[in-house]
Amino acid sequence: MMEIFIPVLFICMNGNCNFMQAQTHYRSEAQCRASIDSQKIHMLEVAETANQGKYTVLEGTCINTRVEDSKKQA
Repeated sequence: MMEIFIPVLFICMNGNCNFMQAQTHYRSEAQCRASIDSQKIHMLEVAETANQGKYTVLEGTCINTRVEDSKKQA
């Protein structure tokens, strides 16, 4: 078994709320948190560049789960 961490953002802007899940996962919570912090900065820059208003909610979390190690199954 191995534990993985999946970064997820929750974003609300102009009355619309959405979840964003990263395309990758991490083996440490610290790496996952760093990814979330980076993605938050990126989303703030995108909103400012697009001049679409400000986020009313911009939160992130790392979802952790335990999965079978595929290398051990072979």
